[in-house]
Amino acid sequence: MKTIEKKEFKKENYLGIGIYNVMFAKNMTGKTYMKPLKMAGHALMLANVSFEPGARCFWHIHRGTTGGGQIIICTAGEGWYQEEGKEPVRMVPGSVVSIPTDVLHWHGAVKDSWFSHIAVEIGGENLKNEFVRPVSEEEYAALPEYEAWQPSGNPVFDRENVFGKGQPNVNFAQYFDGESFMNPLTPFEKGRPFVANVTFEPGCRNHWHIHKSTKDGGQVLVCTAGEGWYQEEGKKAKTLKKGDIVYIPAGVKHWHGAKKDQWFSHLSIEVPGENTENVWLEAVSREQYEALL
Repeated sequence: MKTIEKKEFKKENYLGIGIYNVMFAKNMTGKTYMKPLKMAGHALMLANVSFEPGARCFWHIHRGTTGGGQIIICTAGEGWYQEEGKEPVRMVPGSVVSIPTDVLHWHGAVKDSWFSHIAVEIGGENLKNEFVRPVSEEEYAALPEYEAWQPSGNPVFDRENVFGKGQPNVNFAQYFDGESFMNPLTPFEKGRPFVANVTFEPGCRNHWHIHKSTKDGGQVLVCTAGEGWYQEEGKKAKTLKKGDIVYIPAGVKHWHGAKKDQWFSHLSIEVPGENTENVWLEAVSREQYEALL
């Protein structure tokens, strides 16, 4: 959905525009803004990056001897992603791109809309961003024209759930009460985050569980539609709404799911680590769940 006015875009950009991106201004054409979102130990850093219409970063490369690279997750507006020698990829809410190290690329807004994406920076060793040159006016002007993107679906929740409901979550059904759905957004790759959209029907929740790891690991939840719950052992349950972000370190016993009268979706970002596994425990009892307010 194209939005030219900053005031209107702020309403759509549920993760927040943040402040002027002065740190990287010399490597940008036009104005960009950054809002830090969450650190996940040393393995991941999440920030929301917003571009004014026509703004874009220079052609650049993410370097690293281990780990490194980036995942960009479009949350508002419309933009572009392009790798050297390949056709540009249109970015609309729900688009996800996994960018390896050593790939020359750029990303930014279309000329007639603001654009925002989560930047998931992947930890590693000897990391650096190598900015090469601006995207020329000729390159930018040659990009194709598109009609404005519009969310689809009949129920309001389906239109809001832009990352897609996916298929019934049969592989993990035994660890859920109620029906859940999963839509993988990145491939499984060792040492890189796996991103999926998980959707819960009203009243659905997973069992108490622990993400185990000998180094790093854990999970980040980015809530994108509906309302749900998150609870750690020994703590009060927290309401989760669109725009809320939770970092779950390895070793923490917890559960999450939908409210009893609401559909709920969150992005699940698995934090890379060593010797990682999910340990599934007892179900959240009906009495525990019904007592939540």
